Amino acid sequence: MRTPCFLLSMLISAQAFSWSNHTLVTHQLLATLPQVRDAAPANVESLESFLLANEKELEGFLGQQEQWMQENLWHYAPRPQELAFKATGSKDDIRTRFAHAIRVNPNTKWPLYLQLLPGEKRRSPLIRPQAVSTLKRFDHLVSVQLVQLKAGDKASAIDIVTTAADEPDHGLDIGLFTDSNTDYGRIYGFGKQPFGNPNLEYGTQAPFHMGFYHESSLIYAVGGFLKQTYPEYRIQLFKQLSEFAFRQGHDYWGWRFMGWGLHYLGDFSNPYHVMPVPGNSTMATLWIGLKNLMGFPQGQDEAIQLASNRHTVLEDFQSQVMSQAYKEKNIQHPTIQALTRQKPARVFEDGHIVTVISQQAYDKAHYVHEVLEQTMPGKYVDNPLVEYSELIARSSLQTTVLKTSGEDGYNQLIAIITDLLGGFSENGASYVEAILSANTFQNDQAGLD
Repeated sequence: MRTPCFLLSMLISAQAFSWSNHTLVTHQLLATLPQVRDAAPANVESLESFLLANEKELEGFLGQQEQWMQENLWHYAPRPQELAFKATGSKDDIRTRFAHAIRVNPNTKWPLYLQLLPGEKRRSPLIRPQAVSTLKRFDHLVSVQLVQLKAGDKASAIDIVTTAADEPDHGLDIGLFTDSNTDYGRIYGFGKQPFGNPNLEYGTQAPFHMGFYHESSLIYAVGGFLKQTYPEYRIQLFKQLSEFAFRQGHDYWGWRFMGWGLHYLGDFSNPYHVMPVPGNSTMATLWIGLKNLMGFPQGQDEAIQLASNRHTVLEDFQSQVMSQAYKEKNIQHPTIQALTRQKPARVFEDGHIVTVISQQAYDKAHYVHEVLEQTMPGKYVDNPLVEYSELIARSSLQTTVLKTSGEDGYNQLIAIITDLLGGFSENGASYVEAILSANTFQNDQAGLD
C-alpha cells in the first residue's frame, strides 16, 4: 500500500535542473568582483595532477571535513568509513578514490575546458558535449562553444569559475542512491532516493540540487524524506575544497571548486528548488496525497504535471532572455544588471545556507507562481493534460509571452527573474568573498610565522 510519505514525494517536480545554463547567472557577478576579475591567470592542471601533488594532505583534510559535516550539517548522511580517502601513491585509481571520498559520480569526465557565453567565440580547439557530460541529453551545451584546454595553459579566474558553475548539471550527482542501479550508489550511504524520478536520466540528481528546509511540521511529519536533501553538503564541500586548493597553491582547482559550489547556490535562487509545490498550501498538498491514498490519483497526477511545466517554463524564459542579452552584448539588461555587484556582500556564515540563502526564494515562491499564471499561456502552466516540454515552444517563448500578456506581462516576468537573480548576486558574492578571505587570512598568518 502506498504511504502518505511516498505520495507526497511524488508531488515534487521531477525537473532537477534550475537555471538551465549557469554560466548565464555567474559570469557578470564574477566580472564585477575585483578579487576575481583582477586575479592573475591560473595554471591549468588535470585533476590527477592536483590530487597526486596533495595526496597526503588530502587524506587528513577530507577526514577532518567529514567530521565537520557530521557535526554541523542538517540531517547529514555520514560517509561510510571505508570510503575515506587514503594516500596510496597510485595514479591509476586516484580519481575514483577521490570521487568515492566526496561521493560524486566517479564517471564524471572532469575535462580541461572552457564553456563560453552565448554568442562568444574564440579561435581555439573545440571539444564536443560528449567530452563534458555523462548524460545523453546535452541541452544547452549544443548551442555554446566549448574550448579545449591542456595542462600548462593559462586561464582567467572568471573563465574557470564561470565554466565550473555549470558542471554539476553534467553528471556529477547522477546515480548516487542504492536504487540507482550503480555500483557506487550502493556503497555511498545515501540510501534509497528520497524523491524525484529515478527513471529519468537526470532525475537522480534532484536531492542534491533541491533543499526543503522551511516546510511546516505537519509536512515533515508525513514527509520526513524532505529532510534528505544535500545541496548544503555540496555547498560546504566545495567551499572547503576551494579553500584547501588555494592554500596548497593550486589556484586552478581553487577557482574550479568555487564554481561547483556556486552552482548549488544558483539552484537555491529558483523557488522550485526550495519549495515542493509552489502555489499549494500545506493542506492542499496533503489533501491531494490523501485522495490518492483513497484511490483517486487524478489530483496528484495533475499537481505533478503542473509543477513540472511551471518549473520548466520559468527556466526556459530566463534562459532565452539572458542568452539574447549576452548575444547582443546588452549588459544593461535588467537580469544582467541584477548580477552586477556595487558593494561588498553580506559576510558569509555557515548557517546562512539554510536560514538565509534558501529562505529568500522560498519566501517568493507563491508570488512567482502567481506571475507565471498571469503572464504565460494557460496551456503552458495551467493545463495538466499538456506536457510543456513536448510543445517545442522554447525558442518562441518571448514572443508568445508578449502576445499573451503584452509588454506589462513580459516586464513582470523580467522583474521576478531579476529579483531572484539579485538574491543570487548577494549570496554568490558572499560565498566567493568568504573563500578568498579565508585564503588571504591563511597567507597573512604564514607571513607572520
